[in-house]
Amino acid sequence: MTLTLVVNDDPLLRAGLQMIIESADRLSARVTCGAKAVAEARHCRPDVVLLDIQMRSTDGFRVLKGLLDLPDPPRVAVLSSPTAESSVLAALRIGAAGCLLKDTGPDELVASVRTLAVGNIVLSGLAGSQLLSELNEDAHNSDAAQHARRLTESLSEREHEVLAMVAEGLSNADIGRRLLMGVGTVKDYVSGIFGKLGVVNRVQAAVIADRARLPECAPLERTAG
Repeated sequence: MTLTLVVNDDPLLRAGLQMIIESADRLSARVTCGAKAVAEARHCRPDVVLLDIQMRSTDGFRVLKGLLDLPDPPRVAVLSSPTAESSVLAALRIGAAGCLLKDTGPDELVASVRTLAVGNIVLSGLAGSQLLSELNEDAHNSDAAQHARRLTESLSEREHEVLAMVAEGLSNADIGRRLLMGVGTVKDYVSGIFGKLGVVNRVQAAVIADRARLPECAPLERTAG
């Protein structure tokens, strides 16, 4: 059973999201407000958190950092509006695993929760287009590209392969099947790659892979949206 924690200060919105998630097979959901989010996550240990990054009474970025600082942090996707491009990109840089629009349809919402739970990235059309636009700008920034190449030079050949597959949007299970490795081994490789690159999630690792133009790396694609 995959547990999702919905963090929002609007009781109607979070109740609606909870109802949609719990209507799906093997998904459950709990809800809380922003002020109680970190404590609730520490208590119930959710697999996925859907966090409103624009709550009026709570600093969504502070909540995001608090969730990611937990000993076994959940996969956090931010909920945003179509006009909050800068907030979305800031959340991804901090370590969010993706972004969903608040008006995401029921089927896409359920699919996104499942995608997040297995370790993949979820980006709405808004976040995906903004991130790809930023990557395209970085492609013409020689300093960013050189820095990314220096970082990836520290990786072993196998780590290069794993990083390229992370950038493709593959889950740890998918990478394991492709490279004939156990999921635990893949997790160890991914953790080591994050440490060497100085990143905290797959989005940030994929950005560096794209900037470095790894030979095996496919262009970053949106997992959902």
